[in-house]
Amino acid sequence: MYSFLFKAIFLSPFLFLGDCSMFQEKLNLPAPVLDMQGHRGARGLYPENTLPAFKAAMDHGMTTIELDTVLTKDKQLIIHHDDNLNPEICKWSNGANVESLPVKNFTVAELKELDCGSLKNSRFPEQTLVPGTKLSTLKEFFQYVKNYESEKKVTKPFLYNIETKLNEKDYSNEEVLDYARVMVNTIEEAKVVKQATVQSFVLEVLPEIKKLNSEISTSALFVPTKWEYLLLSLGIESPRNTIIEKTKEVKAEIISPYHEYVSAQFVRSCKESKIRVIPWTVNDKDLMRKLINLGVDGIISDYPDRLRSVQLEKIK
Repeated sequence: MYSFLFKAIFLSPFLFLGDCSMFQEKLNLPAPVLDMQGHRGARGLYPENTLPAFKAAMDHGMTTIELDTVLTKDKQLIIHHDDNLNPEICKWSNGANVESLPVKNFTVAELKELDCGSLKNSRFPEQTLVPGTKLSTLKEFFQYVKNYESEKKVTKPFLYNIETKLNEKDYSNEEVLDYARVMVNTIEEAKVVKQATVQSFVLEVLPEIKKLNSEISTSALFVPTKWEYLLLSLGIESPRNTIIEKTKEVKAEIISPYHEYVSAQFVRSCKESKIRVIPWTVNDKDLMRKLINLGVDGIISDYPDRLRSVQLEKIK
């Protein structure tokens, strides 16, 4: 986003203000047991948030499957990233184009008429398409993973990082409460309370999850504005301190920031507050290594194969 020349000219006067990402020190910490999370299953390898993508994440040995959910018209959670239908990655089964309409306006039965496995995401050329792939509900997904664990004789159950998708600029308190209620009920019915984390950019959801079931972990998501990104690039700590304080306010156990937030001081401050650090979305192997050396607790990646290979390097 910002050129090397820009940093070279403008960075040096600000170095005294905090840790700069170009000069981050390594923390003197033991090698962490890394929580490897497959983003939207394995978005780099298969169509996102589909059963083939989730299978790829499990096949590549991820600890946690990361996914997104939207509350439907009939009050179920469908696995889909955007709060609107996405015409770039889905079409109707009859071949008709999809309009960008709110997912909450459709029932599960209507959404099951989508084909979300035939259109390749141009950002991920390695994707293998699976034409005819349907969207799944969160309930169906939990059962799919349990069947996989049984068939493969998995001894350590997979963990789940489930994101809530609300229109971040236009949501009501009633929507927040509805979302929390349906999410907790679905997790409890599947008997995966201790395996589940609920994450959100809409932080108001997280305390509501805790009120309904305190055993479900929560994670606060953050993405920098352009101004905050500039400050982070200059090594200024204020955006980092701000999101740590927001995480404390909602009593989330995990902070999940865009990876540019992560510095040695940031990780140190989080650990002092007993907050786990799991940045997103990290697809470059060198950046994965850097973050692991800084002591993050986990990494969310579109490429489970890359993340697994880097973790195996650290184990060796």
